[in-house]
Amino acid sequence: MTVRQEDGPGRPPVPVPGCAACTELAVRRDDARARYNRSAETDADVLLRRHLRGGHGP
Repeated sequence: MTVRQEDGPGRPPVPVPGCAACTELAVRRDDARARYNRSAETDADVLLRRHLRGGHGP
C-alpha cells in the first residue's frame, strides 16, 4: 500500500482511510483547529506524521 504523504511543513498529513489511529489523530487535529488551538493542531500533525512513518511505511 502506498501512503500519500503531503510534502512540505505547511501541508497537513493525510490519514490512511480505515486506520483507527490515523482517524483518532485527524479528529484530534480537527477539534484543535475548531478551538483555534494552533499548538494542539500542530501536535496532532506531528503525531500523525510519526504514526504514518512508523505504522504505514516511508
